[in-house]
Amino acid sequence: MSGRREEFEQLVERYERRIFNVALRLTGDEDLAAELTQETFVRAFRSWGRFRGDASAFTYLYRILVNLNKDRIASEIRQRERTVSLSQESDEGAELEIPDTAADPHEAVEKAEFRRKLHEAIQDLPLGYRECVVLRAFEGLSYEEIAEVMGITVEAVRSRLARARQHLRQALESYMGAGNGH
Repeated sequence: MSGRREEFEQLVERYERRIFNVALRLTGDEDLAAELTQETFVRAFRSWGRFRGDASAFTYLYRILVNLNKDRIASEIRQRERTVSLSQESDEGAELEIPDTAADPHEAVEKAEFRRKLHEAIQDLPLGYRECVVLRAFEGLSYEEIAEVMGITVEAVRSRLARARQHLRQALESYMGAGNGH
């Protein structure tokens, strides 16, 4: 086995879970996240011989993932434009049930509802904002790392995060103002 192939296998072992988590947060769908993760590594493998290491391996993989996700979204939009549907699809089963061990069942329900509302609000963000939120809040990247990964300036990262926070506040305002304790 060549050194590049072994190097790539180590890359998969190191970043597969992290890329999956980013994909899951970008899409909100485990099956879709798994497909995007697999396709990200397939594309990375095909072009691995051309990877020079100018960017970090995570940045390289993240850019592939983001491009695949953008292509998927564009394809879905084109498909929706071609399809006229009279019925709304149900979102039942889309939520992953996370058991809460809180002693108060009412509190557990409130927490689950808030997580659901927050998840919906994040999914409703424009893609560029959502990517920044996912990388900052869920992946713990610094503004500089986010800028490198996304190919934008640090100031653009700050701006997108500020706008994303504003969108999230507005989206959750009615829920939080309704006396839900959050």
